[in-house]
Amino acid sequence: MYTRQKERKKGAIMCGIAGMLGTPDSNINVKRMLAALGHRGPDACGIHTEGNLSIGNTLLKITGDMPQPLTGTGALVLNGEIYNFRELAAEIGIKTDSDTELLFTLIEAGVKKGIKPIDAVFSALSKVNGDYALAYSCGKELVLARDSSGVKPLFYCYGKRIEKPELVFASEKKALLCTDREIKSFPQGGVMGFNTEKGKIAEKVAERSLKIKPPEKRIPAEKEAVLYLKEALERAVELRLTPTSGIAFSGGIDSTFLAALAKRIDPDIALYAVGLPDSHDIAQAEYAAEAIGVKRNLKVHFLSPEEIEAAVPQVIYATESTDPMKVAIGLPLYIAAKTAREGGKRVLLTGQGADELFGGYSRHEGFFEQGPDVLDKEIYSDLENISTINLERDDMVTMANSVELRVPFLDKEVIRIGLAINPELKVVKKDGLYARKYILRKAAEGLLPLEILWKEKKAMQYGTGVQKILDSLARDSGFSRKQGSHIEKYLKKIASEEGFELTN
Repeated sequence: MYTRQKERKKGAIMCGIAGMLGTPDSNINVKRMLAALGHRGPDACGIHTEGNLSIGNTLLKITGDMPQPLTGTGALVLNGEIYNFRELAAEIGIKTDSDTELLFTLIEAGVKKGIKPIDAVFSALSKVNGDYALAYSCGKELVLARDSSGVKPLFYCYGKRIEKPELVFASEKKALLCTDREIKSFPQGGVMGFNTEKGKIAEKVAERSLKIKPPEKRIPAEKEAVLYLKEALERAVELRLTPTSGIAFSGGIDSTFLAALAKRIDPDIALYAVGLPDSHDIAQAEYAAEAIGVKRNLKVHFLSPEEIEAAVPQVIYATESTDPMKVAIGLPLYIAAKTAREGGKRVLLTGQGADELFGGYSRHEGFFEQGPDVLDKEIYSDLENISTINLERDDMVTMANSVELRVPFLDKEVIRIGLAINPELKVVKKDGLYARKYILRKAAEGLLPLEILWKEKKAMQYGTGVQKILDSLARDSGFSRKQGSHIEKYLKKIASEEGFELTN
């Protein structure tokens, strides 16, 4: 049943990473930061120190074990997975079951040839299809990098602290020891190099970019677009499945398409749906699961107001935010990940990215009315900002339960094809009515019934009923809807009572 996954990989691991450059007590501080990231990697912990530079990781085993940091000429910590590592390993003639080892080998080969560390990292990452945040240290130099969609989170502080110039980075803000400086989200597709001179950090010495690029060629024909898109999605799903995978399932087009593709590889793939007993998402998930023949795989978790209330502090802490939308969307995914973990799962696939790539938001209709080029630019902009808007939140609420988030719609090849497809095939207007994500729905024909193919889905916070409960909790706490921002005031009250020091 899992033959292809087992052949594909033995060394899939996820983790949290952290590091510090520019202070003699970096090792002690990195240990403290890794302790704050323990939920991201409960299985192991490791640190590499050289002079005033330390990098480390906490390990979450998925299907294997590859201790980090990897060390040689330099040292590497990686949070993520390189999905095409076997193909790359074959190209350079090495045998390995670890994507981390493959990436380290590529980087080290460049460094040993005299290539600068940042260029060695950039060259290696230019070849990979994966989701990652990493740090590579070599002597007095440090390189940080993040995948082009920002699927894996990375935050950093750079500047003076008590007259000591230093750089601090970590997978989550809560681990950073730099409350007196601005915490920045490391840019999607960013590759930055830093070094030290006489115990001090020099200015950022180099920068490269792996940002998503506009397409060189377009795909104007519907038939061709459907064929290429379906093939890319099938491969993206296959690459992300392991024996411990499940799918966050709402019964909408995105998650149902993923489930239909996944069941071809694993007929027992578990689907996790959450919502109030009478919610839209529960009813839709049950209908969709039965329609594609996986009703027995569906794990339904009925939410209660009490459970939502109890989870609010955990989600505020995980997302490091009292933003009402972040918390409202994060709550059902947090509980879905918790349910999956209790069921023995360590990986959760979601449909994140489909709306951004294929024009799934109602605002995309307005951009389409202004012209296909305007819609095209908006979709590209959505992808450039998807990490800070959606992915960092989703990663944090899933990893709070030691469950790794995987997003097939943001696979490198799916994005390449998705951007190449003409915008006129993404938002289509017929008889005065809009069909958003048109080409995605056409690609799913034959796998999904028409009722699911063309049905518009409610946003998660409304479909699950979570928004209604948050509204009620806020009003019960004495915050009037008429006065405005009542849910945010309620969330800030909870954060204050819990003693959270939030950065937002």
